[in-house]
Amino acid sequence: MIVRPARIEDVANIVALIRRLAAFEHSSHAVVLTEEMVRRDCFGEQPRFRVLLAEADGCVRGLVTLLETYSSWAGAPTMIVHDLYVDAEARGHGLGKALMAAVARLAMERECCRVDVNVLAWNTTARTFYETLGFFPREDWLPYRLETGGIKKLVHSVPEG
Repeated sequence: MIVRPARIEDVANIVALIRRLAAFEHSSHAVVLTEEMVRRDCFGEQPRFRVLLAEADGCVRGLVTLLETYSSWAGAPTMIVHDLYVDAEARGHGLGKALMAAVARLAMERECCRVDVNVLAWNTTARTFYETLGFFPREDWLPYRLETGGIKKLVHSVPEG
């Protein structure tokens, strides 16, 4: 088992794994990600996310996508696990834990004060997995989202300047 940073030649594997994650989460219809988007946003001049890959027996079997952000209260960077996925047939062999340990090492190197992850409420297996690693649910915080249509509406609701 190897966990390593993704390389540009991994773009097809990254897209394939994210599509499999979306299918698992019953959201295949929502994926518009392309290889070109990954090349631009993960490996371009201004990377917006990073990817770690897990290999077993020479094949890419899992990934974690990471976003770095900042805690204004702590005055330190934070890391968000945006996606964690291990192929079904590779689960139960420690790949997920190895990916998360690599995330923790990277967070320490980057001097992050915390690592956050969002978990679907129905995914009790994932919730249990994260809790065994020491993550805990934030009962006092609720995620809110503003999608493209709402962003445009908000922008146009107030004159600029």
